[in-house]
Amino acid sequence: MIWIGKIRVTPREVTMKYSPVSFEVNLRPKGFIVDMGSLFANLMQLHDKRDARGLRYALVTVLVCVVLAKLSGENLRAG
Repeated sequence: MIWIGKIRVTPREVTMKYSPVSFEVNLRPKGFIVDMGSLFANLMQLHDKRDARGLRYALVTVLVCVVLAKLSGENLRAG
């Protein structure tokens, strides 16, 4: 049990339901080349289930930043 301010929160295990995003990857000796336009277009098709209150960034913007960070080798949110 965790307290956040005056609110009691009980941790629970959550399973993530996802479907893989398909995009073309061209293999070259110098590394991967990813067409970011097609990645962006595929991510735009996802439905944002977040509540509108406090929504600051579009879901596609957040996901593209996460994908780019992971491709850069980041493993932590703090960077």
